[in-house]
Amino acid sequence: MKTLGQKFKILRQKKGLNQMAMAELLDISIPAYSKLETGITDPNFSRIHQIATVHQIDIRQLLSTGEDEKSEQEGEIERLRQRVLELESSVIRLQSKLIDLYDREDQRTRRD
Repeated sequence: MKTLGQKFKILRQKKGLNQMAMAELLDISIPAYSKLETGITDPNFSRIHQIATVHQIDIRQLLSTGEDEKSEQEGEIERLRQRVLELESSVIRLQSKLIDLYDREDQRTRRD
């Protein structure tokens, strides 16, 4: 399970920000932000809310345990699996139609 500091770091990196930029967004010093990421300092609720706002995520997402994330990922994987099955079915239907068209064209050209 990731620590809160590790989550802060991952979110910051996903946004393509360095610690200096993140510290500026939070209006704190770079060392203060670094201590949040490393877990030296525990953030208060206000700071957690501020970080969630910067990253445009719900506080519950930020504070969730790995189980919640795992469950969301499993749900997303299942949705993607269903979508792949739907697309495979569409491809098979289109291939069948294409084969029928080729067969008809082949029969027509043989008659002519």
